Amino acid sequence: MDSLGKGIIDLTGDSDGDAQQQIASVSGSAQAGEREEHRGNKESKKSDKKKKARIKRISAFFRDKASHRHISSRFQLSRLRDIPTNGQSVILANPATQHIGTTLLDRGWACGYRNCQMLLSSVLSGAKNVSDEDAEQRSDETIPSVRKLQEMLEMAWSEGYDADGAQQLGYRVFGTRKWIGTTEIYCILAHMGVRSAIVDFHCPTAPDGSHSALFSWIFDYFTDGQTNAAIGDVLAGQPAEGDVSVRFVAKHPLYLQHQGHSRTVIGVEMGESGISLLVFDPDVDPGPGDRLSVFRYTLFSTRGVGQYQVLYVDQKDEDDSQQSTSDIPKQISSRRIP
Repeated sequence: MDSLGKGIIDLTGDSDGDAQQQIASVSGSAQAGEREEHRGNKESKKSDKKKKARIKRISAFFRDKASHRHISSRFQLSRLRDIPTNGQSVILANPATQHIGTTLLDRGWACGYRNCQMLLSSVLSGAKNVSDEDAEQRSDETIPSVRKLQEMLEMAWSEGYDADGAQQLGYRVFGTRKWIGTTEIYCILAHMGVRSAIVDFHCPTAPDGSHSALFSWIFDYFTDGQTNAAIGDVLAGQPAEGDVSVRFVAKHPLYLQHQGHSRTVIGVEMGESGISLLVFDPDVDPGPGDRLSVFRYTLFSTRGVGQYQVLYVDQKDEDDSQQSTSDIPKQISSRRIP
């Protein structure tokens, strides 16, 4: 089991606690109203009914938020097609990819699930090229909820995937707030018949303590793939030809994990200052998405981070109709760089 896949993921967030405190506070008021009711105070009875109704409304609101549907924060990657680049050259993944944000009650523990949903928004879109306009609608209709992903993970464990990880998490995640990481995403995808692989960047590779090898690998991932002919061939390190400064490639996004958080890498940005990653962060609302800075993740940001893991979908397996998914390895291993 890979070290980044389990308990070191320690997301923080007080939105859950705040919500529970609000409900507890209202509940306490309702209990006080019930004591007044026993004293035969008619006014207290009326007040008690109002408070109970308020508790019911608040509880229903938070139950809806806790249902873990992915509709709370949606942003299609295709909307970046015309974003100003200020002379930078931008290469992006499958435009059907969606930003799916955490909700009020799952912020602090569900980033792994939300990033898994983002990855699946691309995988399940069925897009064979970057101009498939119906792909976004198809993916939106099929993305599993957080609870469904929890069920799928437990089913993957029952099928024998990642026995060590299953044991560490007590063979149960459904209905819990247990954090998941790269190895659990692998299991969910394997249960769905999707082959993936993990690359482990176990230490910084630049003199300043940043992860230059990570950025180089991700850059190669996006620039080495097949591109849409209408957009043009990707020229590594060179700006786009003509007026085309944003290009989509027929690549799925990447799941990027480090200690404490995960993100979805949706592309790369190239300019005079070097390479930056472009990411969807489930804890960051992209808003109108009219500035690249909202999505930018720089090499400087990796300083002080000991280890990263990247999970990618094996698209060669997707393209090979004769390739069987029954032989997806149940024991997870990773490639180490350097």
